[in-house]
Amino acid sequence: MYHLRVSLQNFVTTVGEVSVRFIARGLVPAILLSSGFSGHSAPVALRLESESVDEDLVSIMRGAMADESTPETMFEARRQSRRAADAVYKVLNSEGYYDPTIEPFVETGDRLTPILRVDPGKRFIVSEFSVRYGGDSPREADQASILEDLELAPGDTAIPTRIIDIERVLLNRLHGLGYAFARARDRSVLGDREAGELEIVYNIVTGPRVRFGEIIYPDNIRTRTRYLQKLEAFETGELYDPQKLNLFGARLDETRLYSLANAQLAETSSGQSEEGDQIYDVIVSLAERKRNTIAAGASISTDKGVGVSTELTRRNLTRNGDLLVAALNVAELEQEIDVQWRRPNEFGYGRGLVLSSRLANENTDGFDRQTFSLGAGMEVIHGPQFSYGYGVTASYVHETDDFGTRDLQLLGLYANTRLDRADGVLNPTRGWRFDGRIEPNVSFGGQTSQFIKGETSLRGYYPLMAGKLVMAGRIKIGSVYGADINELPSTKRFFAGGGGSVRGYSYQAIGPRSDDNVPLGGRGLLETSVEARYMVRPKIGVAAFIDGGSVSARETPDFSDLRLGAGFGVRYDTPAGPLRIDIATPLDKTENDDVVQVYISLGQAF
Repeated sequence: MYHLRVSLQNFVTTVGEVSVRFIARGLVPAILLSSGFSGHSAPVALRLESESVDEDLVSIMRGAMADESTPETMFEARRQSRRAADAVYKVLNSEGYYDPTIEPFVETGDRLTPILRVDPGKRFIVSEFSVRYGGDSPREADQASILEDLELAPGDTAIPTRIIDIERVLLNRLHGLGYAFARARDRSVLGDREAGELEIVYNIVTGPRVRFGEIIYPDNIRTRTRYLQKLEAFETGELYDPQKLNLFGARLDETRLYSLANAQLAETSSGQSEEGDQIYDVIVSLAERKRNTIAAGASISTDKGVGVSTELTRRNLTRNGDLLVAALNVAELEQEIDVQWRRPNEFGYGRGLVLSSRLANENTDGFDRQTFSLGAGMEVIHGPQFSYGYGVTASYVHETDDFGTRDLQLLGLYANTRLDRADGVLNPTRGWRFDGRIEPNVSFGGQTSQFIKGETSLRGYYPLMAGKLVMAGRIKIGSVYGADINELPSTKRFFAGGGGSVRGYSYQAIGPRSDDNVPLGGRGLLETSVEARYMVRPKIGVAAFIDGGSVSARETPDFSDLRLGAGFGVRYDTPAGPLRIDIATPLDKTENDDVVQVYISLGQAF
């Protein structure tokens, strides 16, 4: 018979560096209860014999033993039993059983059967724990707050991961109180085998309490220092806070001006404060990205034809972290040039200025239109999940539609908001995203009117089957109040149909039409979609979807005239996002609709 007794340190050094010294030694007698265990490769491969009132623990021990085939030799059988003994010992330690008796042996007969006899022994509890500081101790008030509401108390089960987690909590609290260089030394754990208790002492070197000094930026960068100072998350002389230092680094990184952005304390102190704290400057390291980026794309659909686009981005145009983006889109139905000048953090961190202009020519079944517009607005960002903006727009529109040819000038205000809990932009798999926008407008020239346009949309994503299947849905509602359809510029009416709207129908096909069968658009909009996305392989997915939409002449959406389209698609994952190919058909087909529509684009439909 082979007898195994493994020291506690052999296990805990592997998983958490908890070293226990016992003050009493002796063997615990094993009480046997036969309990069959077999791997999946053979009817009887290894048997576990254990006395334990805790059936869950027996199940955990069985689960720790790897599947083994029936051994053919004594040598192989012994190796199996030793491997199983080591695995069971580790799992017992992880549950607080630090003094088990484990006896692996081999039963001979018609077949060789490896057997483990296990007595888990006592489940150890924490009798006492304390913190011993090396060097200068924290202030008395700090020591009290460090120990408040810890998830470890005398009488708790002595789980190794919990013991280690408490050490991390202590260090995090010290760092948060300004002790930037606090670190842990080897903890002391004294075990009483007979009582089944552990006494834990955390040994921590505190180091000095630290205050932020000057922030030192590199000299060889284009960005002006006054812009970078808007990103600072702390003041000189403020008590060190790792979260604020990390926040500063994150703000530098989110500018997207740098391939490397890092902020850390200097290696040596630059002085001492009046309170006796050490002052450490903050050293900023930055590596700038290329200033110019050119991107190109294309889309193909049976309703809008072929479209190509190109985009030029100029970073740090005036050395104030600004971004100039010029986009050219050319398609069969629409040609446009869109220029945006974004000046983030212009009015302080998170409050930026956006200037925009757009020149467009559009020729659709509903209208021929030429537009020139200018805009200026404030963009306020409260982290990655919430943002809002407001501003003013001015537009000139020359259009020909069923209501005639008009030259219109529009002046409007806008306010928008976004709540974003989704985990991606081009290919979200979980979470949700809400968008809302309201626009008061006045139109004069060929037609005078005042109206308010509002839109809201909600998109949601729910993963199933360990993320292989994603159920996605969306709803969009819009209304225009204050003017009749014939008084509204075509830029402010709602149209539905086509990719990104209701697949299966041609572009702008859904909604009121004139006596000549010309799409007029409407004042009320409803769109909804449900889509199932399934990944067949790591880069290849399929999708099935149903879209619905209605456009009404009334100010409110018409839920009774919902037109549905359905289809399926293929997705191929690329570094720039999923390449999407969708084929859809209208379920409420009219004489204006084709049987099938095909859409090819980059990114999910929503």
